[in-house]
Amino acid sequence: MSYTSGETLADIDSLSREPEPAQKERAPGVLSLLGRTLLLGSEPYTAVRDGEKPARRGFVILLVIIGLVVLAQWIGYWLGALTAPRLGSLQSLLYNAVIGLPWYTEQVQLNPTFATQFQQGYLVAWEGLRALLGYPTVTATGVTVILVILATLLNWFVFAVLAHWLARWYGSSARFEQTLGVLALAYAPLLLRTVEIVPGAVAPTMLIFLLMLATKHQALKTVHGLGAVATLSVLLAPYLIVLVVLAVALLNGGAYGLAQNPTINQALQVQQFLSQ
Repeated sequence: MSYTSGETLADIDSLSREPEPAQKERAPGVLSLLGRTLLLGSEPYTAVRDGEKPARRGFVILLVIIGLVVLAQWIGYWLGALTAPRLGSLQSLLYNAVIGLPWYTEQVQLNPTFATQFQQGYLVAWEGLRALLGYPTVTATGVTVILVILATLLNWFVFAVLAHWLARWYGSSARFEQTLGVLALAYAPLLLRTVEIVPGAVAPTMLIFLLMLATKHQALKTVHGLGAVATLSVLLAPYLIVLVVLAVALLNGGAYGLAQNPTINQALQVQQFLSQ
């Protein structure tokens, strides 16, 4: 009797206990998402789309991509500077030879600021020569880094705005923050530029562009769930819109520049007078 009662009480106690909540599945890390994106898998896009605050997560993903590319650029510059032939001695030798010429002395006497202007121009010329010959320079590397940061962030946001607007026109119900977050993963092919950590190595631009078209197509398909034709239209239309805007801006700028020409300006005024 006591055994049965104890067993019954144990059963009641086990039933009265609330089931332990299942552990929440941990979100995959950024590097894991990027790796699977480069393998052209669809799971990373779904994880970001269905996760919390997809826009903020996408921004973090994009910062990681940019950070890795920028780090590779600076390491590549450092390694290239260590292995490249030294041109500083030749640069100093030629400079000393030039400033010892009578021509240079005469120019300094005629213009006291000539020495400073010549030195600045000489340094700029050597920087250009190094860049032309493929030598690593701080200026070229810095410009490349700035362009990578600005161009990637601007391209991501503008493309997301245009693509989301077009997808909504096709009937998508996705939120804009989902579009931002998922499209950030589509810039994973930029990581191919990390090969430039090796001095002289260059990632093929066309290959990166084609891979990004594939990843953007997969991202838009995942977040908006449109058909094949609609997804392709949403993918290509932003590029077409940007090209049209640039063409119009260039044409208007060229027309404005021609209108400033005195001869053309007079011809336009005569044409306006005759048309009245």
